[in-house]
Amino acid sequence: MERVRVGGRLYSDPDVVALIRASGGLADPRSLVLNQAGKLNEQYRLFDSTGVTPFARLVQMASLKGLEVLAMDTERRRNENRDAVILMNGKSKGKKGQIFYNPDRPSGRVAFSVAHEISHTFFPTTSGGARFREMCDSDSREANELERLCDLGASELLMPREEFQQEVGREWSVTRVSRLVQRFGGSFEATLFRLASAHPGTAAAGLLKFRRRKEEQRAIERMQVVVGQRSLFSVQTHITSEIPEPKYRRQSFHMSDHFPDHFVVRWNKSFDTDSIVCKVAEAGGVLTADEPLPSDSEPEGRLEAVVAPYQRDDADPDHPDVLFFWISKSKSRERT
Repeated sequence: MERVRVGGRLYSDPDVVALIRASGGLADPRSLVLNQAGKLNEQYRLFDSTGVTPFARLVQMASLKGLEVLAMDTERRRNENRDAVILMNGKSKGKKGQIFYNPDRPSGRVAFSVAHEISHTFFPTTSGGARFREMCDSDSREANELERLCDLGASELLMPREEFQQEVGREWSVTRVSRLVQRFGGSFEATLFRLASAHPGTAAAGLLKFRRRKEEQRAIERMQVVVGQRSLFSVQTHITSEIPEPKYRRQSFHMSDHFPDHFVVRWNKSFDTDSIVCKVAEAGGVLTADEPLPSDSEPEGRLEAVVAPYQRDDADPDHPDVLFFWISKSKSRERT
């Protein structure tokens, strides 16, 4: 398997490597994807889109890339657990391919997934066209590099940076997300993440899950296998004394262009039990407080937390997934 190092990071996905090679081998694939998404947005702006809904806009943009956007039939919806998929036609005449979406899923998730599949066409080979975001292990240290890049392209297609910033104005807050969802058509989660990535200063957002570290969970499972169900009570007692309790841990992390590396909340890092992220489920609504991020550097910032509207199948029933948005206090004063 060929590997290419660009900007201190190693890439091995065949589609990503092909994109890097096509650019001369030196360009960061993130900038390449954003550049292509920007070009497609510019191409679309040449047409009159007055009164066009966000989803219809994506359908028209897909057409510019030679793609049809079609609803999945009943059988496909029943047999496939996915929001959308792109199927390329190879060298056949006519349309280059089709994007099939599941109309039974929430409209915001569908819109983002369609934009994600359009982004697959930014890669010269698109050998991963039939791969889906759902196939990535959400508990891995890093999601599949191709899928993350397609998510990056999807954000730019669905919520173009300049238009998004103009719509936000000076109100960079979770309380603004619902109105932004209506304007751009994305999911609450994707829109909140875009609030961070499009911020002109120092901001971050992410998803937190109430869980143990993977190695801690594996230790529990090994104990249960060894002792067996007959001694389950003693196993639980031993677990309580030996294995750390679950905490709200970083699951995904999205940041602005100016976000310093030493501010980044690393994978598996947990928030303090006194943080508002641990209180928001019981309190409800959006909680706000001045808190540092649990990173190597601890600058002051405004932290907002809200229970994620979409709860994944593996969410803790008593401690739901939480979304957070954070802005550095010094940067927020300077730039907002």
